[in-house]
Amino acid sequence: MAFDPRDTQALIPDERRIVVGLRKMSSGEVLRLDGKRWSMGTSSECDLVVDDPFVSARHCVLERKTSGALAVRDMPSRNGTFIDGNRIEVAELRVGSFLAVGRTTFVAVAALDGDSRRVVDLIRGNDPALRTTIDQAQRAAATECNVLILGETGTGKDLLARAIHEGSRRSSGAFVAVNCGALAKELIASHLFGHEKGSFTGAGEARDGFFVEAHGGTLFLDEIAELPLELQPHLLRVLETRRVRRLGGQTDRPVDVRIVAATNQMTGLGTEVAKLRADLYHRLATVVLNLPPLRDRMSDLGNLVEAFLLEFAAEHGTKEITADAWDALMAYDWPGNVRELRASINRAIVFGGDRLGPEDFFSSVGHSRNRPLTPPFSTEELPSFAPYHAVLRGSMEQALHKHGTIRAAATAIGMPKSTFADKAKAWKLTPRRRLRVRNPTKK
Repeated sequence: MAFDPRDTQALIPDERRIVVGLRKMSSGEVLRLDGKRWSMGTSSECDLVVDDPFVSARHCVLERKTSGALAVRDMPSRNGTFIDGNRIEVAELRVGSFLAVGRTTFVAVAALDGDSRRVVDLIRGNDPALRTTIDQAQRAAATECNVLILGETGTGKDLLARAIHEGSRRSSGAFVAVNCGALAKELIASHLFGHEKGSFTGAGEARDGFFVEAHGGTLFLDEIAELPLELQPHLLRVLETRRVRRLGGQTDRPVDVRIVAATNQMTGLGTEVAKLRADLYHRLATVVLNLPPLRDRMSDLGNLVEAFLLEFAAEHGTKEITADAWDALMAYDWPGNVRELRASINRAIVFGGDRLGPEDFFSSVGHSRNRPLTPPFSTEELPSFAPYHAVLRGSMEQALHKHGTIRAAATAIGMPKSTFADKAKAWKLTPRRRLRVRNPTKK
């Protein structure tokens, strides 16, 4: 069963069910809620200032109840305050719920300092391979070892890296994210290691590099395989000595950083044919984490779709997805993974009507399908199920057909056996019957 962050109420201890911060969905920035009352709006006099032209000067107020729960009160505002897509006047904000003001969306978080659940909650899904990777990341976070994250574009490598940082003893330090593939080749060394004034044309003043900026924290080197080969030995030296020298400088400077790297270039890693040098790979890959592509965890699709619909509901309202659209979403291979899914849903909501069909999600209805278009559920049964439950039921049916038993099917989609059995009974799903072969030696 797909994981919904709103379900964390049943998964975390009582003292951690209290909202202690708001994480901005667009940037990951966290607004800490340490007092008893906060005003939110665009006015500089507000406690929580939101830079959004669709937010009122004094948009809403958040108040801590004596029980510890957090109540949100619309002031009232021009465009309204929304929790999980519903416009509210006064309502309680729960852990994992979405608070939308104007075109800005926050997710309510309740993790204590040093716990990685704040970002892990945003990596939605209960696929066994994904949950194993997240568990390994949480264990690695408690250590000082370097981590290499492998995964296709759009699988959430940046979120996992931030989760490792927030779950480490360095969580109070800086998290510096660097996309090695987005930096100009001639300036990468300057960005990483810093430079002295006049060390090259245009270096009008001295500056520290990303290693120094991340001192005491975590340096995330995304798309590390895009780093030019001639610079990789210099990076390796810094990792081995924990000292960095500016371009044009004469002395080394000690740096205390934890390295988390990521790449989508996985061919031949650790060998001479890879884009990443073998010696640098082995220095970075103390712990290797693999994020599965979306096509390998389609049981999570319903949860992801619902989460993104909620995210955009504050601005565009509630939308309904047709049965044909669900078929198309389930049949598509999603080469861009969760990032592509989110963009597809955003496009559909912006340009589609109240009912979203396949043509709304894809720029061309004849988009490439790499898997057979097999409906995950009967369209005749759709009216009695919410869209998510229809997809969930389809996943359970397919798992039962493939694996034969409730225990094996539940394991395959990452659902507790008891929950699977209860839902299968309610939805009248039956395991595949197995033929019994009589032992010829017995009469």
